[in-house]
Amino acid sequence: MSNASDSNAIGSQHLDGPVNPAVQQVLDAMETAAINPEDALQISLVLLNFVEEYHLDSLEELLAEEQTDGVGIAVWAADSARLKTARELLEEVLGDDDEGDDEDLEAEEGDAEVL
Repeated sequence: MSNASDSNAIGSQHLDGPVNPAVQQVLDAMETAAINPEDALQISLVLLNFVEEYHLDSLEELLAEEQTDGVGIAVWAADSARLKTARELLEEVLGDDDEGDDEDLEAEEGDAEVL
């Protein structure tokens, strides 16, 4: 079991295989900064923004091809849905409006009754 003084203490134990040096540098910086869980969620949202930008760029490249592959577009769309779900989850967890959470829960319960 690793402790906080290990260079791999934050996150890398959850990665498969060797860690890229740039990734390890970020993990080390996070450990040095002694981030809390809320900070980690905010960092996750920033990283998700980065991935979404890359994802949109890949769509532009895909659409620019002379012969667009339907399977490629379908895979892109599935990935897009996953990114959207990840964003919604992070934004919901980061939400600090406790009253809004109660209203969201009531709205979800109302939607369930309609179904």
